[in-house]
Amino acid sequence: MQFIILILLGLLSHNLYAASVQQQRTLFLQAHEAYQKKDNDRFLTLSRQLKNYPLHSYLSYLDLKRRFKTASESEMLYFLRRYGDSALGSKLRKDWLHHLAKRKRWSIYLKAYTPQKSTALQCHQLNALLQTNRLKNTDIKQIKTLWLVDKSQPAACDPLFGYLYSNNLVNDGLLWQRIYLVMQSNQVKLAQALGKRLSAGQQGWINLWAQVHYKPLAKLQNFKYADSKMSRDIIVHGLKRIAIQDFKQAVSLWEKFQRRYAFSEHQIGKMQRELAFAGLKKDYDRAFRWLAAVDENYVSESLHEKRLNLALKQQHWQALADFIETLPDSMQNKLQWQYWYARALEQQNQSAKARKIYQKLSKERDYYGFLAADRIGANYHVYHKPTSFTRGEWKKIQQNPNIRRAYEFKKVGMKTNSRRAWNYAVSHLDNKDKAIASALARHWKWYDLGIFTAAKAKAYDDLNVRFPMPYFQNLKNEAKTQNVDLAWVYGIVRQESAFAKDARSHAGAMGLMQLMPATGRLVARKIGLPLRRTKEILELDNNIALGTAYLSQMLDKFDGNYMLATAAYNAGPGRAVRWEKERKCMPVDLWVEMIPFNETRRYVKRVMFYTAIFESRLGRKTTPMRLALDSSECRVKTQLYVEDANPTQKVYVR
Repeated sequence: MQFIILILLGLLSHNLYAASVQQQRTLFLQAHEAYQKKDNDRFLTLSRQLKNYPLHSYLSYLDLKRRFKTASESEMLYFLRRYGDSALGSKLRKDWLHHLAKRKRWSIYLKAYTPQKSTALQCHQLNALLQTNRLKNTDIKQIKTLWLVDKSQPAACDPLFGYLYSNNLVNDGLLWQRIYLVMQSNQVKLAQALGKRLSAGQQGWINLWAQVHYKPLAKLQNFKYADSKMSRDIIVHGLKRIAIQDFKQAVSLWEKFQRRYAFSEHQIGKMQRELAFAGLKKDYDRAFRWLAAVDENYVSESLHEKRLNLALKQQHWQALADFIETLPDSMQNKLQWQYWYARALEQQNQSAKARKIYQKLSKERDYYGFLAADRIGANYHVYHKPTSFTRGEWKKIQQNPNIRRAYEFKKVGMKTNSRRAWNYAVSHLDNKDKAIASALARHWKWYDLGIFTAAKAKAYDDLNVRFPMPYFQNLKNEAKTQNVDLAWVYGIVRQESAFAKDARSHAGAMGLMQLMPATGRLVARKIGLPLRRTKEILELDNNIALGTAYLSQMLDKFDGNYMLATAAYNAGPGRAVRWEKERKCMPVDLWVEMIPFNETRRYVKRVMFYTAIFESRLGRKTTPMRLALDSSECRVKTQLYVEDANPTQKVYVR
């Protein structure tokens, strides 16, 4: 009996609390309305009633924002002490720091300052130390670091740089370091301004360098200067610019200059790299030779990728294997290049070695892991490990002030503020708490925030969070109506909006399935769905009906080919048709790798991978990823190592 009474009292307490919170939300919205109507008395009266409500800080922020220039310093400092560790507090602090710097209130600036990403605010802080005679040697080193960059810095840094110059803390050697940096970034006017601080005998080099920059071919064709490091650096700079416009002329001049100037190993390596880049951009027929000839010590990560992609494009398997073997560990360990190394070995009749790599890769829950599994006929490893936490850890995350604010902002309909509060909270958590927060977001049905937070936490194994299945009945019904695979639809939605039903892109795409208004209206006419206003495309049922119908149309257009239909959904059917025709006899895994648009290439890989994951999530047997080309003129056959009763027999599938 006593136990039952306790339960009833608990339920009563919960209901009273719920009523109290709902009352606070109502009062908050009334206060916000009063603020918008500039009814200050009512705004302050309501605010005072909400001191224990998580969003009281927002009302205080609005009050101070309105009185920004007249609020007392003590009021501002009090707010920052209490709420500075929040998204709104951080914003108010930045705005006030700029205001204080403008008014030269340096002592207060130092009281209000916390480490900032803004270069201008960093410079104001150092200037505040300078103006209040608190500058130390460590601060002078920081000023030099801010000065020694490849671009102009904000005007806020000028007093600091003036301090360096007036105290002879920048010598010719330091000036040349920065001049080299800014010339590499093509900041010629800044280099010339810095050059005026050089000793008279060295200023001529800056003028020559600028002339070669602006008129490289004219100046280098008649370049008569004696051999020196500066001469050689200027030549390399000019040849790099010539190569962009006239690759063959750059090569000819480079061969000529090498006979006259003793270029260093570094200069030669740098020039080889630049010519290789330029040759590739111009689609020069000997670009491959230039890419292969670059000294390995001067191959950047970008050049590594370009060499690999060119070898793939030309299906030069020996070169591809050689290039992968020379990759730095950070790149060689990527699943992408492990897979393509195995493919290269396979093409060179090293099947046993390739198979070992495929077997290892096939245990990875990854696009390339699934490709590897397909090549040896193995099952996909779609393992799932939920995020673990104690009741105390779960409660602690919910009580995090910024997460509480995010929740309340969401409840009162302030979605932008909710997201900002959430992102701020997550950015200040360790990975363990980020993972718990991602599970909390899913629990609250904030599916997109759960997905993004899990990624930040590196909590890749919690598939409940990373691959949720909301709107199940809606998606299932429309997928059935349009005769498209539900797992594929889920894969598309996961990539398009991460299940944010109110998502809007910068380009104007709308809703769960990210439909452009023109596409949505066109599909609506075809399926007889009445749309009175464009914003109705955003409504969940309409969006799913239109999105699945458009997927069905793409699937029909490409004769049931999911890979091409996926590419078309992202880049448009016209491009997908063109890409299919241009490379119709290419192996399908390579076809995806060679999609010319970075965004579409990533999109197709992810959707195909996500589709396989959702097959498993739906309790279905996973099938090979739907990568296929089908042409009446070409049948691409890919060898799979599938062992059966006869180990000498190999099964080929298209």
